[in-house]
Amino acid sequence: MRLFQNPRRSSAMLWSFAGLIAIAVCFLAVSVPEASAQSASPNADDGRRYSQLLQNIYQFILQNYVDEVDPALLYEGAMKGMFGVLGDPHSIFLDEPMLSDLMRETDGTYAGVGLYISKPVQEQGAAEGEPVYVEVVSPIEDTPAWQAGVLPGDLIIKIDGQDTAELSVDEASARIRGPEGSKVTLSFRRGRSYEFDLEFTRTTIEIPAIKTGIIDRDGKRIAYLRIIEWMPQTVDRVKEALGELQKAGAGYLIVDVRSNPGGLLSSVVDVSDLFMDSGIIVSTKGRNPQENFEYTADKALALPIELPMLVLVNQGSASASEIFAGAMKDIRRALLLGEKTYGKGSVQQVFPLSTTGFKLTMARYYTPSGVNIDKSGIEPDILVPDLSFTDAQLESLEKLYESGLVRQFAEDNPKATVQERKARTGEILKMGFDLPFEFVDRLLRDELDRTKTAPVFDLEFDTQLNKAIETILGDNFDELLRNSRTLSQALAAK
Repeated sequence: MRLFQNPRRSSAMLWSFAGLIAIAVCFLAVSVPEASAQSASPNADDGRRYSQLLQNIYQFILQNYVDEVDPALLYEGAMKGMFGVLGDPHSIFLDEPMLSDLMRETDGTYAGVGLYISKPVQEQGAAEGEPVYVEVVSPIEDTPAWQAGVLPGDLIIKIDGQDTAELSVDEASARIRGPEGSKVTLSFRRGRSYEFDLEFTRTTIEIPAIKTGIIDRDGKRIAYLRIIEWMPQTVDRVKEALGELQKAGAGYLIVDVRSNPGGLLSSVVDVSDLFMDSGIIVSTKGRNPQENFEYTADKALALPIELPMLVLVNQGSASASEIFAGAMKDIRRALLLGEKTYGKGSVQQVFPLSTTGFKLTMARYYTPSGVNIDKSGIEPDILVPDLSFTDAQLESLEKLYESGLVRQFAEDNPKATVQERKARTGEILKMGFDLPFEFVDRLLRDELDRTKTAPVFDLEFDTQLNKAIETILGDNFDELLRNSRTLSQALAAK
């Protein structure tokens, strides 16, 4: 996810999590840095020589190629080639549609189907040279993709027939979005071989900044704060929510940033500041001295510093969410529970060039203890992995999807009770599907709820949340927090 300009700085900062679809953009035009911004390097002479060669070849092709050539095609081809050889998925050329897409998204809404997507360097378990497709990080609740049953981990192998192995995430993102009311067909692969097509009608996707609720357990009240995206309004929403949650008598806080791909740098800095009374929140470092900056907390607090706090993270927690999690962990403000985070610790800026532009990695960010988590992620203090499957179970899962039994039950029994649902789960498993009861039961529950508004939290099946509740109410929570390691200590221990 992209993090744009922080009001505390003059540069237009971009923090990107693999070009995810759901984007909240706060865009300010900036100019290309002048050569004088960088100190002269030993390669300066080579740079000038190659620049002149490129210019000469460009002019030669224009004047001598057998057919007339559109100069824009040569320009875009050269730009894509330069960024391609960097081997950095976050540094790319932005053609006119992609740049226009960015500039339109100024309020956290867009017309699409409601998916966070990424593109790994290589699919896990794939042999070298195999195609790498766009992957669903998560569907956005209450959107067409969520209602259609798209799941985290699904691969998008085609967009309107276009193979996504040939596309960058930003290109795929631009193809999935489009005018409201228009249609797009996505081809998915679930598991190793189950493939299916879904046609969507694009609609305006409005992403709420947060969701909140109160969890009552054993006579105690736990505030639940889910930060969905780091947008301009997130800090005000969080501040207001924290006040309301305290008025409701909550004595504990669980902050959930699972599957939150990021957002604005200013947003995560300001929200982190609500929980810190001093110290560094995050710092950035790059070759250009102007990229070196420390963001620090002030003394104002939205919550008492002693109020027990826990942060939920998973593999979809990236960029701004990792800044927040890293800061809370390094200052021992909160315990982290869940799975290792994504590992997006580089900083990009976006540079418009008339109708096109580019984004370029300019720096890396560092947590308060001085650790850059790029490509490594953040290990939680308490590891609670999500479900994993054996090869045999994956085969059973694919057969279950192909059978249509889950969807058919929901269509035939839209008002099924919990008892009826669980009875059907047992019947399905007796058909020879080698899968956990809880997983199949959850599939049925989720399918039944597709037409309903998504709940704030799920105490029936969310094992990570239930473990978080157990942990934060435990007698040894303070001791666990006190003995937790900062990221630099954890790195040194390795």
